[in-house]
Amino acid sequence: MPADVKFEIPLPLRLNEGWREAAERNLDWLARRHLISEGTAGLYNLFKSERLVGYTFPYASPHGLDMANRIVSVCTLLDDQFDGPAGRDPVSARAISASFERLLEDADGAEDGEAAGRSPLHQAFAEMWRDSCAGKSAAWRARASESWRRYFGSLVHESGNRRRGEFLPLDCYLEQRLVTGAMQQFTDACEVAGEFEVPWVAFNIPHVRIMRTLTADFVNLANDLASLEKELAAGETDNLVMVIRNERNCTLEEAIEHAYHFVAGKVERFVELREEVPEVVAALELPEEDVAVLYRYLDALAAWIVGYERWQRETFRYRKADAVDRATGAGYRLDDLLSVS
Repeated sequence: MPADVKFEIPLPLRLNEGWREAAERNLDWLARRHLISEGTAGLYNLFKSERLVGYTFPYASPHGLDMANRIVSVCTLLDDQFDGPAGRDPVSARAISASFERLLEDADGAEDGEAAGRSPLHQAFAEMWRDSCAGKSAAWRARASESWRRYFGSLVHESGNRRRGEFLPLDCYLEQRLVTGAMQQFTDACEVAGEFEVPWVAFNIPHVRIMRTLTADFVNLANDLASLEKELAAGETDNLVMVIRNERNCTLEEAIEHAYHFVAGKVERFVELREEVPEVVAALELPEEDVAVLYRYLDALAAWIVGYERWQRETFRYRKADAVDRATGAGYRLDDLLSVS
C-alpha cells in the first residue's frame, strides 16, 4: 500500500524554525478549549499536525504560525467528527454543517454570539474564524467564508455518497475532492499566517487561480494515495484510486499507478505555470507592492505542495490508523466534540 508514496517535487522545502514552540502553544490552546483531553492528547500527537504547519507555513511569524495551527487543527478535528455516525447520515451531517455555517455570519465574533452555549468545537471554530478575519477586507471575508461553505456542503455530499455506497464518476469525484480536503480554507490561511492579502486583480489572474486549484488537488489526491489502506479497510468509495479502479475496471495495482501519475502531473503543471507568471504579471503593469504580495502567495502555495508531501511521509496518521481506530472505535474521531457539556 502506498502510505510511503514519494513524489519528486522541484520546489524548495523549508521548515519554520519556531514550529516546536508553536506546537506546544497549540496543544495548550486545544486543551484549554477542551478539544483534546489527557486521554486523547497522545493519539492526536501521532498525527504531527503542528509539524505539517511548520512545513507548509515556513514564512509565518509566531502569531501567524499560531493562527495556522488553529485553522488546521480545528478543521482536522471537525472533519474527523464525520468518522462517526454523521458520516453516513446526510440529515445529521446537514444539521451539523448548518450549525457551523451560521457562525460565519459573525466575523466580528461577539463573545456571547451564536457559539455561546454550543459545543467546544463550535466555540473554537467561532474564535478561529473571528481571529482569521481580523484586519482582512470584506472581499477577503466573503471569499474565505465561501471556501468554508463549500466545505460544509461537501461533508453532506460525502455522507450521501457513503449512504449510496456507489462510486462517483471521476470528474464528479474530482470536483467533490477539491473541497472535501479543506484545502480551499488552507490556501486562504496562507494570507492569515503570512499577514497579507492578495489584491483582487492579482488573485484572479487565471494562472494564479489554476495554481491554487492545483495545490489543492495535489494535497487532496496525494492524501488519497496515503490513506488508501485505511479507506479500503473502512469500505470507503471516495478515494481516487478506488474511483479509477472502478472506472477503468483495472487491478488495484494498476489503479495506484494511474493515480500516482495523475497526481504527479499536478505538480508538473504548477511548476510550468509558475514559470509563466512573470510575463503575465509584467503585461498587467500591476503596482510593485501588489506584485510583491502575489509572489508571496505563490511561494506559500508552493510551500503547501512540497511541505505536505514531506509531512505525509512522516506522520503516523495513516500508518497507525488501525491503532487509532481500535482506541476510539470511530476512526479518527478521538472524542465527541459536538456535544454540549
